Amino acid sequence: MSSVTEKSQEAATSRIRPARRYSLVMGLSYVVLLAVSVGFFLFQIDKREKAEWDVLASGLKEHGLILDALASAVVKRSQEIRQDAVAAYASALSDAHEDQVQSLIDRGEFGGISLRINSGADVPSTAAISGEFSREAGQTDSAELVAAVRLLTEFRYLVSLLPTIKRSAYLSRTGFSVMLPATQAEADAFQQGAQSSNLVETGMPDDNPERQGRWLFGTDRAGQPALHLVVPVDVGDRFLGVIAFEISMEYLNRVNGDFDYPVGRTLLVTADDILLAYPEEEGLRAPVGSDLTDALPSDAAAVVARASAVPLRRVVDVDGTLLYVEPLESAPWTLVYLGDRWTILASLISDRGPEMLALVAVLTLMLLIAGGLTGREFVWPASQLVEHIKAAGEVGPAGPPRVPPGWRPWFRTVTRVFRENSDLVRLRQELQIAHDMQASVLPREPFRHDRMVIVGQMHAAYEVGGDFYDYFEIDEKRVGVVIADVSGKGVPAGLFMMISRTLLRAEGLGGGDPGECLTRVNALLERENEAAMFVTVFYGVIDLETLTLSYANAGHNPPFVLRADGTVVPIAPLGDLVLGVMPGIEYGSATTQLSPQDALFLYTDGLTEAFDVNNEEYKEARLIEALARCRGQSAAEIGDRCIADVETFATGAAQADDMTCLVIRIEPETPSAPQTS
Repeated sequence: MSSVTEKSQEAATSRIRPARRYSLVMGLSYVVLLAVSVGFFLFQIDKREKAEWDVLASGLKEHGLILDALASAVVKRSQEIRQDAVAAYASALSDAHEDQVQSLIDRGEFGGISLRINSGADVPSTAAISGEFSREAGQTDSAELVAAVRLLTEFRYLVSLLPTIKRSAYLSRTGFSVMLPATQAEADAFQQGAQSSNLVETGMPDDNPERQGRWLFGTDRAGQPALHLVVPVDVGDRFLGVIAFEISMEYLNRVNGDFDYPVGRTLLVTADDILLAYPEEEGLRAPVGSDLTDALPSDAAAVVARASAVPLRRVVDVDGTLLYVEPLESAPWTLVYLGDRWTILASLISDRGPEMLALVAVLTLMLLIAGGLTGREFVWPASQLVEHIKAAGEVGPAGPPRVPPGWRPWFRTVTRVFRENSDLVRLRQELQIAHDMQASVLPREPFRHDRMVIVGQMHAAYEVGGDFYDYFEIDEKRVGVVIADVSGKGVPAGLFMMISRTLLRAEGLGGGDPGECLTRVNALLERENEAAMFVTVFYGVIDLETLTLSYANAGHNPPFVLRADGTVVPIAPLGDLVLGVMPGIEYGSATTQLSPQDALFLYTDGLTEAFDVNNEEYKEARLIEALARCRGQSAAEIGDRCIADVETFATGAAQADDMTCLVIRIEPETPSAPQTS
């Protein structure tokens, strides 16, 4: 009795041990799954963070281009006005005299001067002149004053067109200045202040031997920061004065503050480490216009101090602060970005964290369900099977004990399903390889030329299709275009398609007449065509200089031409037979003329013979209407819209045939530049 009890306990123990081992394996699997999930999450966060840095850098580059464009516009206009000033001086030098000067200015009781707004000259009412001008001034000084007053018209348009410029002025070395916009009091205060003489000194030959415009930062009479672009004006070797543009710090700061990113700030810094622009002055220790180390918080100033050691135009991490540095080309300013890395990282984690938690919960639930079902349906029965084998005795010469009859259907089912699944996987792999090979022989990139753009697309009804298109350069002046439809479907059609495409391209690159090319290809296909397959082909050659289309048609749908005015006309068919059926057929050729903005639309019958859920056919009439609606569209848009129109029509119905189209869009002629005298 005791021996029976011991055997039953041993049998129970033998059944429990596999279950425990299975539970241990499942527990370890869950730990590994959790570790992999966390690792994958961290990898994704790191990848997303780097991508976010790239997006940030791209936006900062665009922001830098905007700021640089503002500075470039001021520099370019300053050069033009300097040339106008020299020309105005040369013009005034021949007729300037004291009477003309008297008609432009009034002399005050104490020697000061002011503009005569109602003098009859085109003097803006918002302009002012200040300084001194002697009645005994010579011809050259009088010409300079007349030329300076004439510049006011340029200043008026400049200030209204460029919001970057707050005020424009001409300052003479002889002691007078004209400016706009300004009141007489503002002009007098400016002329009497130290800033006026500093601007003139900046343009003197000793201080500016290269005679180029210079950016000067300082303070005005009221102690406010002021930024000027100072351009010297010379006539020959004679220094007349300077043109000074006062830059609107408010506008510059507003444009800098328009950078749209939720984290961080952008700032502009001069070559002398002066803070030129900052979006919000609340966080500054000193106002804009102060030294960088005095204005910025100490931690931000320490990061900016390391700007010279980081790569330009890239977002880098400096002790938890993201730093971007980009010097501008048109002004001695540097765009700097400062942002908190951990704020951006926390945002990314909060965006992806719930998804990751949900994924871990789903995987945990799936693992528990799978483990329970597997243990109940497989592990426990398998342990019973092992127990049965052990109970049957040791393995003898005849081999292991036979499987009990109740287990035989289970083994047969597993074997059958495994074999069927293996065959199905192998077949799908082979079809995928065939699909990839077929896709690899079709042109992947559009053909782009000054005169035309060619774009094609194919939507196979099965993994492997029988349609194909091709385009290739025959020589510098000619381009060949092909569209074809092989009889049948699936792998046989795909193989015949690849053979036909290879022969057509080989013959087409020879540069012969399209009809002769099809004649030779037909002979080659028919000779080895034991499967009695055939292919419809439209082959055309486009002359890039004359826009003449020479073509041959082997039983294919005639293409359509979408004219620039929106009309759609078919290419005249030639009535020739398909390729690969009969030997000795001579294929003819024809020509048609294309024009700028025309679009040649080649297609297969998979478009016109598509059916909707009511078994109604799409037909050519609908395709012509869809083409007409594509007037003025690009080649890619024409193909996309026509395919989309067919798919919309056939919504709910299975695709029965391959749909392929090839669009050749003739680009409009580029007008020649007008001749200037």
